[in-house]
Amino acid sequence: MATIPSTLLDVYDRWIRAERRPQERFVWRPESWRKRLGEMDLVDLDAIADACEQAGNGTRDRIDREIVRGLHSPAILRPDGGSYDPKAVVTAFVAAMIWGYGTTGYGPYRTARVLTTDTEAVQHLVDVAGYAQGESAGGVKSFEHIAGQGRNYLKYLGPAFGTKFLYFLTAASDVAETTPVMDGVIRRWFAGEPDISLVTSSWDPRSYRTYLSSLDTWRKELLAVRGGVELDRDDLEFLIFASTRRDANAWGDPFEAPTVDQLLDLLETEIVDLDAQRGSTEGDRLLRQLADWVSGSEETS
Repeated sequence: MATIPSTLLDVYDRWIRAERRPQERFVWRPESWRKRLGEMDLVDLDAIADACEQAGNGTRDRIDREIVRGLHSPAILRPDGGSYDPKAVVTAFVAAMIWGYGTTGYGPYRTARVLTTDTEAVQHLVDVAGYAQGESAGGVKSFEHIAGQGRNYLKYLGPAFGTKFLYFLTAASDVAETTPVMDGVIRRWFAGEPDISLVTSSWDPRSYRTYLSSLDTWRKELLAVRGGVELDRDDLEFLIFASTRRDANAWGDPFEAPTVDQLLDLLETEIVDLDAQRGSTEGDRLLRQLADWVSGSEETS
């Protein structure tokens, strides 16, 4: 971790030339989510659509990071400054999943599965929110809390999408230091860095700490070699994602089809579930072979 990766420097320079262009809003499908989650009393999809409308000049079906972050604000999750409001927490969680699944069609089903398989899912999400927003290192504490609870705790919510919830909780907090997303796209990007190996198929605290430490080191180095304004951890996470989309697509059409990396990330979540059900590791091995094959194809194309 002594030297910042050249790929990160390159995408940073292009981002600066693009005047630090933020991630674009994209279309989500409220009716698809309503079909799966509309009957759940603690899911307020209208609140999510209302937030989109307020931020998007009347448009209720386009969402972005800032809209989702606002729904995770402590002022919304704890309106009286005391206990967390379960409905606000669950709604914020659903908003994070809407953002995380993007334009794919899997999101409503998989999110509903998390909320219904664990009979205590609502209380567990409230607990996680409290850990995440409660102190400076709250994101790491909440990650470690989930890791220590066993397989059935928030079952079907792996770190790939669980850290999306942690990200927005910490980013919205005035107390906690932001802890960004760590999913399959991040893991595959880090696989190209010597001596850094991340695990995203299970809640592995060592991997999350390594990831955050790497981001902290690199953002300090970026400030040293490029100057300007100091970046946050989630800025680097955004740049890593941008670097996987190649130069021509880094800040392209926000409504374009999912990238291969995004599809592999979604497939990884499903494969981990199937392996757990069957007591196997064969699916994970085959998925890694597929990811390696895709990487090799990209290098020769």
